[in-house]
Amino acid sequence: MSQAVLPRAPDFEGMIQTMGKRPKPTLDIDALLRGGHPVRRAVVRTLVMLIGCLASAVSVNSFLVPAHILAGGVTGVAQIIYHFVRVPIGTMYFLLNIPLFFIGYRYLGRRFILLTAVGIVGFSVFTDWVHPHFRLPVTDPLIMSLYGGVLSGIASGLIIRVGGSAGGTDILSLVFSRLTGRTVGSISFGLNVVIVLASMTVFGIDAGLYTLVAMFTTARVMSALLSYQNRKTALIVSAKADEISAAIGARLGRGSTLLNAAGSYTKADTKVLMCTLTNLELTDMRELCTAIDPHVFITVLPTTEVYGQFRHPAV
Repeated sequence: MSQAVLPRAPDFEGMIQTMGKRPKPTLDIDALLRGGHPVRRAVVRTLVMLIGCLASAVSVNSFLVPAHILAGGVTGVAQIIYHFVRVPIGTMYFLLNIPLFFIGYRYLGRRFILLTAVGIVGFSVFTDWVHPHFRLPVTDPLIMSLYGGVLSGIASGLIIRVGGSAGGTDILSLVFSRLTGRTVGSISFGLNVVIVLASMTVFGIDAGLYTLVAMFTTARVMSALLSYQNRKTALIVSAKADEISAAIGARLGRGSTLLNAAGSYTKADTKVLMCTLTNLELTDMRELCTAIDPHVFITVLPTTEVYGQFRHPAV
């Protein structure tokens, strides 16, 4: 009688090692800011800030101002003043930020406020002196508000990614949040509501509604650029939870917590692995889990806050 040949078990360890050789989906800005000499990191942050300021200046000059659409925050206030007294937007923006800068210097961190100073000066210079005003053959205010909002969102996303801001209501929101305990988002929203009402008063209801479109677009684009920082908590149900935990630790450098559980229908004992990670790591985590246990059950939950030993992405 011939001896039966059993099928070879999948080489999970080899599969994990193969996946480990695949480059992790990191972002160039993060790679440049991770490690290295402090001077190099400062230069990279400054260059990214200036690129963001240039993009923001193009957004204001080429899209928002020609369509009488206000940007959010202090830039919108500077636009209203420009409409009446013709003081250059960049110059007025710089003047309005002087008291805010000293308030921020008192209540906020030193690095943040120094990067904010770069943003204030950079935006003011690019808006008034460089004046990158592209003559666009477009007059539709909806198109202007959408593209102006997209460009503004890209600019804000880049600036926030390196830990800075362009000043204005960012400083006010953070200071008020620290003094009152309210969230930064709610304070910023309240300030922008005032800007929208002012836009309707000065330029008409249509301009105010287009201002809302631009603000919404800016917020969505900025959120998309920063979504890599969003944290998730994965609940992984598997009979091979110990192997998965070891693989996640080796491949992603993430710790996890093992919980004993039982199926409500089968009453069979199993284990639940709880692991908190970032959006960028979800794909690797899923591939690791399915490679070890094709029958794994994974639930991913949004996580607002994490306290304790959690490695955050470098910015």
